[in-house]
Amino acid sequence: MRALASIALSAVLMAGCGQPTPARLGPDGSVAPPRLLSPASPVASGADVVTVLRSGEPTFTELRRLIDEARRTVDVEVYEFGRADLASSLAAAHGRGVAVTMIADPSELATVATAQTLRASGVDVVDYPVRARMIDHVKLLVVDGVVAAVGGINWGARSAANHDFDVEVRGPAVANLGRVFVRDLVTCGRPAVVPEALLDPAVVVGATLPGAEILPMVLGAIDGARRSLDVAMYTLTDAQVVAAMEGALARGVAVRVLLDPAQRASDPSAASLRAHGVAVRLYRSAGEKLHAKAAIVDGSTVVMGSANWTVSGFEHNHELDVTIPANPRLASSFTEQFDSDWTASG
Repeated sequence: MRALASIALSAVLMAGCGQPTPARLGPDGSVAPPRLLSPASPVASGADVVTVLRSGEPTFTELRRLIDEARRTVDVEVYEFGRADLASSLAAAHGRGVAVTMIADPSELATVATAQTLRASGVDVVDYPVRARMIDHVKLLVVDGVVAAVGGINWGARSAANHDFDVEVRGPAVANLGRVFVRDLVTCGRPAVVPEALLDPAVVVGATLPGAEILPMVLGAIDGARRSLDVAMYTLTDAQVVAAMEGALARGVAVRVLLDPAQRASDPSAASLRAHGVAVRLYRSAGEKLHAKAAIVDGSTVVMGSANWTVSGFEHNHELDVTIPANPRLASSFTEQFDSDWTASG
């Protein structure tokens, strides 16, 4: 059954089991709000090089730099696109002869306005064929076929304040991410030849619509956990995933789940997890969102991207995630932000 039964709100608000991590205090003794950490250093992952981008203005500075240094092509597909600075960078790239292509979700109002501006500048913008109860939720930038940024970070006017993740990737994974963009162009009705996927076990790319690759990716990661599982999730409603996390705890895995407090659809999942003994906290917001969709398994493997752990995220929307396995150094960049947010939310 795909939906959890409704559970009383009082159960949702119960504290998670186990000893709480002490909250970080501000100068006046009050609990300090979560803080965004700066982008991490590049880390090798097989033949790829991956840099963790942890939202904030430094991430958008890096995205602008990638666009501003483009020489041949810029492909962008981002659900919410309302930042004028990035739109200006795309228009400037087009003006200097770079082939700029944007896939837009025509149901997102900020994106519609940006798409109109870019079309007026001569940028090639194509609308994704969304339908009822389905959106193009992908966040993807590919530059010159050699570097890509992918994850959960929207390009909205307020997105920099949210706690979220992208990864910047160089190496064979870029071809597989570019392949997703080409496949999406075909979905939009553009003539294009979709290349074959490359075998790249160091950065595994998964998508939904077409395909249903993300749910098995997530369940495989949870079922493979042996010591620890940390999950930062904007919306959590999928019953299979909740059951898998409860099963992980039952076999001795230390499970921590951090949820956005405004997403009340997650309340039944939080209550069920707590009832089984999972430590669950609500992110302590100062107006920003916990917009991440990320899991860190055994301090080594990371699953992250655009997909909320919901039926919509796994089955209805067009989503894009990556798994980066067996890379403790890379995973530590995610864990560092998770630990900071977890402590501040105690």
